[in-house]
Amino acid sequence: MNDLTVVGIAQLAVSRPPSRLACLGLGSCVAVILYDPVLKLGGIVHILLPKAPNHHDLDAKYADTGTKKLVEEMIKHGATKARVFARLVGGAEMFTAVNLAISNIGRENILEARKALHDSSIRIMAEETAGKKGRSVYFDLETGKVLVQTAFGSERVI
Repeated sequence: MNDLTVVGIAQLAVSRPPSRLACLGLGSCVAVILYDPVLKLGGIVHILLPKAPNHHDLDAKYADTGTKKLVEEMIKHGATKARVFARLVGGAEMFTAVNLAISNIGRENILEARKALHDSSIRIMAEETAGKKGRSVYFDLETGKVLVQTAFGSERVI
């Protein structure tokens, strides 16, 4: 079986086969997943919040800085922007009943991740975002396939 690296909140990882990468229990968090199919090089950043404050402490915690940091790491490992493509998973609306002010965090995370990818000239190939269900994501670096499992048991490959 392949080695599985779980990428936690505010973390990022870049790897090659036989490794697999995963983000577990995504609610309003967003996983930005990048892949260079020629090198079979992939990476994930597990984003918690949309925008870094002026004095941010963790690049990977925020959609704007974390996405750019992941692109930089992919390039350091030999990827080229022309070959790299992205997938986005997560950004669910999880907190509506608790606090309306924080219920839009998932949507804002998605929008900021999209903007950062656009600004970095990385195309988005697929998304499994928004809604009201949590998700986990498993990224096979050998095939480039991304398996998304919902909290209710359904699965989809993107």
